[in-house]
Order: sequence, then C-alpha cells, then structure tokens
Amino acid sequence: MKRIVTIFLFAVALCCSVACNNSTSTRVMCYNVRNCDGLDGKTDYERVANVIKNANVDAVAIQELDSMATRHAGQDVLKNLADLTGMYPTFAGSIDFQGGKYGIGMLTKEKPLSHRRVALPCRSEPRSLLIVELEDYYYCSTHLSLHAADRTTSVGIIIDELSKLDKPVMLAGDFNAEPDEEAMQLMAKHFEIFKKEGASLTFPANKPEIEIDYICLLKSDHVAKFEVSGHSVIEAPVESDHRPIVANVKIN
Repeated sequence: MKRIVTIFLFAVALCCSVACNNSTSTRVMCYNVRNCDGLDGKTDYERVANVIKNANVDAVAIQELDSMATRHAGQDVLKNLADLTGMYPTFAGSIDFQGGKYGIGMLTKEKPLSHRRVALPCRSEPRSLLIVELEDYYYCSTHLSLHAADRTTSVGIIIDELSKLDKPVMLAGDFNAEPDEEAMQLMAKHFEIFKKEGASLTFPANKPEIEIDYICLLKSDHVAKFEVSGHSVIEAPVESDHRPIVANVKIN
C-alpha cells in the first residue's frame, strides 16, 4: 500500500511539474516597411532585412508590401526579405494592384502550420488580417484603415475571429490609431496591449511624433499569465516611414 501511495504522489508531482513548465518564449517584431522605400528616396531591401536580422526575432508582422506589381518592377517584396533573412514568408494580398497584389505579410523562423486572410473594411481601400499558426501560438498581422469608424469596425471583426482560435494569440500591426482612440479602447478590453519601454512613438521614422504601431496579446483561457520584456522601438530613422517595434514574450 505504501508503494502505491508513493507512486501516486510521484505521478501527481510529475503532472504538476509539466503543467508549471507549459510555457512559450518568443521574440516578435512589427514593421511597416513601406515596400522598403526609405525616406531618402531609395528602395533598399537589404537594409530593411538587416534591421530584421539584427533584431534576432522569431516572427515579424509586416505591412505595406507589393507582390509582382509594376510599381516595384514586378518584385515580390516579402520574398526578397525572406531570401535575405532566411525566414519563411506568408503573404496576404488586400487589393489587386498594378498587375499584382498589395497587402501585408509575415516572416517566421519556424515554418507555419497554417494561415488565412480575413478581409477588413476600409472606405478608401480594402484591408486585411493575416492569421499565421505556429507550433505554440498564433501570430497575426494587420494594417487598419485611415478612417476611424472603419478601424473600430475592424477591431470588432478581429476580436471575433481571434477569439475562435485554440492557442495563445498575439496581434501586431500598424493600427493607424493613437492610444486614446475609440478603436484602441475597444482593443484594450480584449487584448493586453504591450507597453513600450522608453520612447513609444513610431511615426514618422525620422522624427517620431505619434504612436500607431502595436504588439498585443489576446486575453483568453489559453493564457494563464504572461511576461513582456525588452518591448521597445528600434532606431531605424530612414529605412521606412515607420520605426519597427520588438518584444520578448513569455506565455504560460
């Protein structure tokens, strides 16, 4: 009997140990690259790729990408960045544009398990939510409308879509919204919006005046607790018109 009790207690301790160590650590980035068109008038894929490589991240949510459009001589901008960084590209075209597509994307060190695009409203041009499934979590990219009412509507759609997922979910993007706006207030009810360390302004890149780029975590039953460290704006004043942001995240 004593042996049975000992085995039982050992099994309980082992289960508790596994549960306590069920955590995911990752380093994520968000970057509106503006097709790698710098503020100096140069299109330079390599210097944007260097910003990403130097940050040593696991996943990057990217906005403003041409794919095979004549504006950039039929270049696939995301594939160019993937080739230069050695990461897996996932593209979501929001609109047909100049013989190709224009939209958002994702670069990941890990090959995605799945992905899908969700259409978002915008009275000037359609927008997208890109959902990318990785082994331990979903990482999502978006670029919201320039119109405030559309942003609020889009946030409602995003909350509905991401609440259906079966793992922890992080969302990043150019929200075109400052922190006190209605769309961000709605976001805060359903997401933990990561606070940046130090300077928080992200646009324009050469002399930032506003904060419109964010990384956040969906509040859900899949997240018992989380820790964020090193969440900051990266010094990149000319490579694009936005500065990138990066964060270390541990999710239990």
